[in-house]
Amino acid sequence: MYNKSLDTFQAVADTSSFTKAADQLYISHTAVIKQINGLESRLGVKLFRRSNHGVLLTAAGQCLYTKTQEIINFSRQAVQEIQAAHFASPKIIRVGTSVLYPCHIFMDLWNAVSDRCPQYQLKIVPIENENHRLANLNKTYDFLTGPYNAEISGANCTFIPIGAYRFSISMPRKHPLARKKSLNFKDLDGETLMIMKPGNSAVNDKIREDILLNHSGIKIEDILPSYNMQTFNHCLESNTLLLSLECWENVHPGLATIPLSENYTLPYGILASPKPPEDITEFAASLQNSLHASSS
Repeated sequence: MYNKSLDTFQAVADTSSFTKAADQLYISHTAVIKQINGLESRLGVKLFRRSNHGVLLTAAGQCLYTKTQEIINFSRQAVQEIQAAHFASPKIIRVGTSVLYPCHIFMDLWNAVSDRCPQYQLKIVPIENENHRLANLNKTYDFLTGPYNAEISGANCTFIPIGAYRFSISMPRKHPLARKKSLNFKDLDGETLMIMKPGNSAVNDKIREDILLNHSGIKIEDILPSYNMQTFNHCLESNTLLLSLECWENVHPGLATIPLSENYTLPYGILASPKPPEDITEFAASLQNSLHASSS
């Protein structure tokens, strides 16, 4: 809107010095002179009389000085009105959600920073068929949130990281370990733990390696990498433990999901179409910037 060199002009006029103005604005003395020379060139008048004792406003400079604050105030008000008009009709972003791909953790995150992104409004859309959840990106919903795995690393979608899920252990509610508030691998000695087959997740593979090297009392049962309700049903029916994630704590009413104290996490984020629309790309960028600003 208004030319930023007006701020420099005002600082020089207030301090009667290019050097003091530079210190006040945290820019170089040369930059101040360059901006003032440029402003005088554009207006076609001299704004300051320079001398060994400092700088003084000319008649033209005094006239501009009286108008500068009006120009700045008008510009700020105009920007506010323009933004208000823009944000009066927020962009609707559709978020897919299901039992296995819940959005509640993401929504907690969003609610904490949504004031920084007033141009967006989120609409929650149920994922009706989890087997075709990626095929419906940019159709039924704009994105969903979920963990990063081998399936995501392919060409099926774009993954934009925004956080990390902590690992947990799921088990039948009647299991003795279900009464604990947290678990470590030592607690699982003598138990069978279901872990996805190697080669599908670097973090899962690291956990497997840790168990094989340091916790030989735990028996590992390989399972398919794509968790579904059958995975959790098998956990209940076989009275077996399952390496799980915090986002799945409410997947199955017959299971308890206890946090794992070992510091393993799995990235999660926005899953969008392979070539997401500009609105989604801008939304993700705004979200990441807001999360960064809120954590600094």
